[in-house]
Amino acid sequence: MDLQDILSNAKANERFKSGDSIEILNLQDEAYQYLYADEGVLHLMNMETFDEIELPASACEGGEESVAMLEDGMTIAVSFLTTPDDGRKPVTFKLPSNYTFTVESVVERAGQAAKGTVYKTATLENGAKLQVPEFVHPGDRIIVDIESKKYMKREL
Repeated sequence: MDLQDILSNAKANERFKSGDSIEILNLQDEAYQYLYADEGVLHLMNMETFDEIELPASACEGGEESVAMLEDGMTIAVSFLTTPDDGRKPVTFKLPSNYTFTVESVVERAGQAAKGTVYKTATLENGAKLQVPEFVHPGDRIIVDIESKKYMKREL
């Protein structure tokens, strides 16, 4: 059986006998709101209890590329691991699969005749950059696939 350590992402291949016993741990996701980042540490707030927690940016399941897509007030899923030794503690977090962002600025392309969809670079309010179709303008709200950092559609 292939096993993966949740904290270190180390993988191991283990064989178990029918008489072996294993300890089952509880991993539970909870919704938290992103507040701000400070030197690689993210500050998050539980929206029901208003408790604040800190997690390193490296704990993001999508990697550093996904952390760049964080925006103030974004709801993210924090995974809590409960063990007999350490109790309950946050271990990882993941961003939503897609999210609505506001376009801050776009780089207009020079007038070129092109077939098909023409893309230009847009900067979002959180500072992230991605390619968007030519009909997207500053102030537009667009839905972005966070994992691939691709434009999905414009919110009307």
